[in-house]
Amino acid sequence: MKRLYKFFIGVFLFLIILYLIPIPSTGHNVEYIALPESKFIKVCGLKVHYVEKPGEGNLLLLHGFGASTFSWRYLLEGNLSERVVAFDRPGFGLTERKNPKGLLCNPYSPEGAAELTLKLMDEFGMEKATLVGHSAGAGVALLVSIKAPERVEKLILVAPAWGSRNQSTFQKLIFSLPWTEKYFPLILRFSVGRLEGILENAWYNQSKLTEEVWEGYKRPLKAKDWDKGLFWVTKYGEYPNITEELKNLNIPTLIVHCRQDKIVPLESGKKLHQIIPNSQLAIMEECGHLPHEEKPSEFLQILSDFLNE
Repeated sequence: MKRLYKFFIGVFLFLIILYLIPIPSTGHNVEYIALPESKFIKVCGLKVHYVEKPGEGNLLLLHGFGASTFSWRYLLEGNLSERVVAFDRPGFGLTERKNPKGLLCNPYSPEGAAELTLKLMDEFGMEKATLVGHSAGAGVALLVSIKAPERVEKLILVAPAWGSRNQSTFQKLIFSLPWTEKYFPLILRFSVGRLEGILENAWYNQSKLTEEVWEGYKRPLKAKDWDKGLFWVTKYGEYPNITEELKNLNIPTLIVHCRQDKIVPLESGKKLHQIIPNSQLAIMEECGHLPHEEKPSEFLQILSDFLNE
């Protein structure tokens, strides 16, 4: 019994020492790695990075998990007549990473991200806007549409990730431990190769995954505390079941999905199309999870046709 007692005391002391060991931050302040077209705006106590193209009307772009404004480059460079604004969702891109405990809202949770999006619309002077959301960004766009349908002109969902996500009791316990908050980001620093594998899996035609594209996706990894931001997105990533609310959604909706999508299967898009009243489903061939990057001309034509209806 005495030996067992010493063992537990030793483990406890080890954990205390482990917790007290300082881990230096990684990366630079977001302004240091900003692009010429970069702009920043403070919302919920967080410095949010965005880029925009002037025009008539409002098109607000919400990127997917692991992406940034870079993924919308073809829409920003395209011949759309609308004002186009793309921002880096908290935890990604060049948006500042801050502990949510010190913020006015938790922008790393889907519901908090929806709240932040509405506050951004206020700051941008957008009384109403057409929301274009990709993957997890489409999930946030749906929450905005449910929360404030009067603010959404039209809804364009690209390979939408909208299914409910719940953490197990064990996961919640692990995420609540102070050691997890400290060392999980460190593990992410050594998992960049795995993150690159996810990007490869998102493309059907990998010949289009050029050095320029790799560099565009890797640039945010130079941001200060990018690893902590990704941890917070993971920790607070539970997504509610919104099936019943979607049945009453009266916003003109376009769902764009690729047949070869390995990340979010086409069946998920078809199911969403059946749930949302009067929605349209456009199926693109020979592309993966990123139709707006892999087949930008075809995607822009589909989007323009819907906007001009």
